[in-house]
Amino acid sequence: MVACGQQKQVELSTDYDSRIVRISKLEIHEEYLDEYLTFVGEVGRLSFEREEGVITLFSVQEKERPCHITILEIYRDRAAYEHHIATPHFQHYKQGTLHMVKDLQLIDGTALVPEMKIKEE
Repeated sequence: MVACGQQKQVELSTDYDSRIVRISKLEIHEEYLDEYLTFVGEVGRLSFEREEGVITLFSVQEKERPCHITILEIYRDRAAYEHHIATPHFQHYKQGTLHMVKDLQLIDGTALVPEMKIKEE
């Protein structure tokens, strides 16, 4: 058994070893919430459409606390992540929302079932 403070290595095939998995947890100032939602929707759509290395940018707004946003980010590899944060659409999002963000936590992770994807309906 592995204690919570220790990290157990998950067996990954080499296809998934290089993926970047991040959870971004944000709290948005209430007076900017509508504007922030527009920004996050735009950057998510443009990134997914234009960037081959973006596997997903899935944003969720909490029902009970609508100013709390969680974004699941998965990138093919470090190069795809670096490319993403340098794109004009990400920079527009980042610079345009700096004053809207009350709190930001970036949590890096390892996919437990890396071959899983979000299905299209």
